[in-house]
Amino acid sequence: MNVEIDGVKYVPAGQASSRIGIAITTHNRPDVLKRAIDQHMKHLPVGALVVVIDDGSKPSASVPDDVRLIRHESSLGIVASKNASLTALMDDGCEHIFLWDDDAWPIADNWHLPYIESPEPHLAYQFLDLAGPRKINDMAVLYRDDKHIAYTGQRGVMLYYHRSSIEKVGGFDPVYGRGMYEHPDLALRIYNAGLSTWAFADVAGSEKLIHSMDEYEEVARSIPRPERESLAKTNARIYSARRDSGYSGYAPYRQQYDVVITSLLTSQPDPQRKVKMAADAALLQVWASSIRGAKAIVLADELTTAPEGVTLHSVPALNMSPYFARWLHIYQHLRAHHEYRVVWCTDGTDVEMLREPWAEMEAGKIYVGSEHKTYAEEWMKANHHGKAYSEFLEQHRDEQLLNAGLLGGSREDVMEFAHRIVRQHYLIESHRFWKMESAPATLVDMGAFGMAAKSFGDRIVTGPRIHTIFKTDGIGKELAYWKHK
Repeated sequence: MNVEIDGVKYVPAGQASSRIGIAITTHNRPDVLKRAIDQHMKHLPVGALVVVIDDGSKPSASVPDDVRLIRHESSLGIVASKNASLTALMDDGCEHIFLWDDDAWPIADNWHLPYIESPEPHLAYQFLDLAGPRKINDMAVLYRDDKHIAYTGQRGVMLYYHRSSIEKVGGFDPVYGRGMYEHPDLALRIYNAGLSTWAFADVAGSEKLIHSMDEYEEVARSIPRPERESLAKTNARIYSARRDSGYSGYAPYRQQYDVVITSLLTSQPDPQRKVKMAADAALLQVWASSIRGAKAIVLADELTTAPEGVTLHSVPALNMSPYFARWLHIYQHLRAHHEYRVVWCTDGTDVEMLREPWAEMEAGKIYVGSEHKTYAEEWMKANHHGKAYSEFLEQHRDEQLLNAGLLGGSREDVMEFAHRIVRQHYLIESHRFWKMESAPATLVDMGAFGMAAKSFGDRIVTGPRIHTIFKTDGIGKELAYWKHK
């Protein structure tokens, strides 16, 4: 039963709660785009979000008021445009994601229902071959029943994803540059991750739901043939190498950023100073003003106003030492932000960036702070308690003391480093609870930081290129990335 009140269609609450997102990518085809939008509006699911990604059209694409327009000022290609589509729909909370080319559209009401009712998290509108007399014979049917049909390959006319599949394996891999083979690559990653029954499948009877101008050769391609063939030749090698390997890696779909993160946790006393720090943005302004070439991020449990030029992320106030709480917050923040590329985690009240490190950092290396002391330092022994710490300090007593105020590397490496610190802390606290340790709690993180660093072996880098000599007010600043105290 269809219910309509004052021209507005209503559906049962269960259906209305399933947020549907439709994104159409376009480049320099205003007439084709207009026709596509008109058709979408005739058969639009109730409550659906419609977004158009204009990949540098000249002039800019025009859309109705109830359609969101996202524009690339210059053409970035298929991969970037499809990833912009994913970003828009994922960030809006859409559960069911439909990515359309501008030369395809629905031709029946409720076209979306077979896709969202299917248990498959990824499907795509497919046609076995061109509709006219010319045939390309590039695909075969692998499977067919009354609900689904699977093929040996995939066309990119309309791609359906449940958001869970994107959360698991990400989006279209930038390794494919401007495009070609990026969508079957994503389909295979979803399949290889164990999420879908077939890599390349569609709902049965989709030809009655969707029209593709490509299928009927009704329109010229938006990418000129020479460019398309060049991209296909290059990307076919990448795709072929992955196709039979079982690869299911995550590909970030949001624009990637380099970031510098600091923490200002003021809800608990500082164990070294025995007082709480003030929740004052001015404490971080020198640090914030020094950051170049990256986003500056502050994780804070009480601060409500960010320093100028900084993005503030609120974190919960925890009943634990702020030295360990910061690593827990850093780990959770990095886990939630796949768009980060290279990450530095630094102290905020006594660190400044002197020059940008990004171009000189080596993949796989982890960069840390250090002091002109060793682990035999008396302060370390006095502030680290229990068997695990005492054994570590003795084993490395003659080695350079690493300082937790600076940590840099890839997002994945920094996230793992932070997690190792947190794991070490909770393991020792569990031993204390189980009476395996009678020592008091350790409230500082230098020991756990050193233990985490040693576990990465020769991947750790420190020294004068990383920071000035600790507590010398800048000796070595001509070479160093960072000034530390």
